[in-house]
Amino acid sequence: MMDAFISMEAQQALRAIKSIAPGKSVSGLLIGHKRGRRFVVERAFPAPAGFKPSLKSLHLLDGIFEGKIIGFFQFHSDEKKERAFLQPSACGKFFLAIDSLPSGQSLLIGCLIDYDGRFELEPILVTMEEPRAKAKDETPS
Repeated sequence: MMDAFISMEAQQALRAIKSIAPGKSVSGLLIGHKRGRRFVVERAFPAPAGFKPSLKSLHLLDGIFEGKIIGFFQFHSDEKKERAFLQPSACGKFFLAIDSLPSGQSLLIGCLIDYDGRFELEPILVTMEEPRAKAKDETPS
């Protein structure tokens, strides 16, 4: 089964995007790599309003990001907005829907964009990188 790992850097970028566009439906690209059956998300890049991952735009952006586009994210996603990502050029990519909870926390729903007679989003597990414990500075004597 596929899963996804979200690095601290990607988490930071997603928090920043959320903080400058609270309550808005913002989408963008997930940059990283695949390791076996795991998507490793290293960075997030916001897209302009109305971005649709067409074959032409993905080809251009994938060249800029050196073949490292592994998926997409969408804040405040709904079925209509998700349909824009259900197309041949997005097949096999990771889709991360991010919704806000009343507590202010974010609910992350990860999916694989797949095709089995029709395009669909198959749920996958999402794991967040935990902050590392800071080592105590040792002063040389």
